[in-house]
Amino acid sequence: MAFLPTGGNAAAKSFVDPTKKYTYTQLGKDIKELQQQYPDLVKVKTIGKSEYGRNIYAVSLGKGSAKVFINGSHHAREWMTTSLNMELIDQYAAAYKGNKKIGGYNVRSLLNSSTLWFVPMVNPDGVTLQQQGLNAFPKSTHSSLIKMNKGSKNFKRWKANAKGIDLNRQYNAGWSAIKNSPKSPSYKNYKGKTPESAKEVKAIISFVNQINPEMAIAYHSSGEVLYWNYKQSAANKKRDLIYAKKIGSMTGYSLVYPGPNPSGGGFTDWFISKKKKPGFTPEIGKYVVETELPLSAFSRVWSQNKAVSLYAAQESIKLKDARDKKAADAVKKDSTAKKKNAAKLKSYYATNIKKTADLKITSAHQKLYNTVTKDIAALEKKVKSLPSKYTKGIKADINDMKTHQKRSLAFQNAVKEGAILQKNQTAMINYMKAGKADTNINSKYNTLNKSITTMEKKIGAVYTAEVRSLFKTKYITPAVNTRMNNQYEKDRVNLLIVMEKQVKEKKYEEAKKNLDSLKVMEDKSKKLKADSKRYPTYKTYEASLNTWKQKLIKQIEAALSPAPEPAPETEKELEAEPELLKEPAEEPLAAETAEPNQAEENPAVETPAEMDTSITQ
Repeated sequence: MAFLPTGGNAAAKSFVDPTKKYTYTQLGKDIKELQQQYPDLVKVKTIGKSEYGRNIYAVSLGKGSAKVFINGSHHAREWMTTSLNMELIDQYAAAYKGNKKIGGYNVRSLLNSSTLWFVPMVNPDGVTLQQQGLNAFPKSTHSSLIKMNKGSKNFKRWKANAKGIDLNRQYNAGWSAIKNSPKSPSYKNYKGKTPESAKEVKAIISFVNQINPEMAIAYHSSGEVLYWNYKQSAANKKRDLIYAKKIGSMTGYSLVYPGPNPSGGGFTDWFISKKKKPGFTPEIGKYVVETELPLSAFSRVWSQNKAVSLYAAQESIKLKDARDKKAADAVKKDSTAKKKNAAKLKSYYATNIKKTADLKITSAHQKLYNTVTKDIAALEKKVKSLPSKYTKGIKADINDMKTHQKRSLAFQNAVKEGAILQKNQTAMINYMKAGKADTNINSKYNTLNKSITTMEKKIGAVYTAEVRSLFKTKYITPAVNTRMNNQYEKDRVNLLIVMEKQVKEKKYEEAKKNLDSLKVMEDKSKKLKADSKRYPTYKTYEASLNTWKQKLIKQIEAALSPAPEPAPETEKELEAEPELLKEPAEEPLAAETAEPNQAEENPAVETPAEMDTSITQ
């Protein structure tokens, strides 16, 4: 039957039974069951393996950023501390779900603002050996285990891990000064050859560094005392004494005041000295000599300790809040300085830009921009670790920095795009100067046109109208002039291409009509170029266009000119024709046919006789 806690008012099903010997196997089962029962509240992870490969489990309970670390069973025979760890998880989870209090503490409220991290069994090998003896380990290890146990097969007094290292003497805090350590592995007190060499200790150190808790509680047994102090500064000692007295009053445990040279090597010794945070070691149960606490002791142990972790959560929330505020104040101081530095960018993108020659990216500008970009990223990373209630001013500084960063970048982008536009403009001009009219004019023209559009967008993002005007003067106006200057040349090339196709397809009339359109474009081009300073004429290109046009004109005229008259027929052709088709021969002039007075009226006309006479003569 599960243990029902006394002294609390949480009423829910219990999954952990601390009235029985609590084993490593039972630990695994209970953790799984609790995780299934409270999936939104209980999380589990394996943080490492023991020397013999057993899992070292960590269980979290809560949803807040302030963390408390609680652990048990550094020492094998002290496995009731594991029972206590697990019962705390069980009962706190039930109280959270039922919105109940334990020991006067509002569990739900505390766990919404904090997270309790438990490692219930730091030393699973040692616990297993202490509870089950040699049978739980390979036969090859039995002789060495018996030797470390001073020849005894009874392991009830075993404290160390299964390699004979006392885990609570392994931490690197006063380790070299530890006294009374055996010279070789033993059932207790052997500190090892070097600090933090045991796998279990390595896992704990790594995990603590990961979660960064505000407070730590390492449960041990026995004696009902509380260790709380290890070489703190005066301020921290004063702080931690307040917590220690409260825990002492809650548990009835006596506070231990170590001398000026306390023995070290323990987990809380390390935590207090390395993290500068409160760490406590409660020794649960009335003192027993080198053995486990009896199961009957648990009821009293629970009553004494049921609210200690909730108190630790409460105080850790306060500690975290104070630490966050201090950190936020430092970040705010940093953000104020960095915002001031970012404001210097304005001189590079606005205040010092007076003429087109100033439209350039200097090395100093680029260097400052890179610094501001890095500063923004660093501040944003820091802000993520801080509560939102402390970040309003920091975020305002970051936004101011981003404004300068954005304006600086817009200026740089415009300068870079301007260089691209000038390159495309030059390519257009060089093409025209080359003088060969062909379809390449379209790609040059379109590239220039797109570049102008892109540049206009870049300029639109530039800060201040004055700087935008300088950009337009330096980049847009010359490029637009070049585009305009070549517009009619481009259109004429495309019309000539159309006419060439029409001629090929023998659409001569259509081609001839386009000559008129071509003439209109030529006239517009000439009119535009009347302003020779603004719109130069590329004579070689014009000559190339004219040659192309004349070639087409000849082809069109040849195709549309009328057919020539047929040549006159020859004499032979006439002789070859039928008689009826021949023209009648002219009749000889006879005397009798002449008018009576013809000869007289025309004395110059020779008579036939006279003609004959002359021939005879």
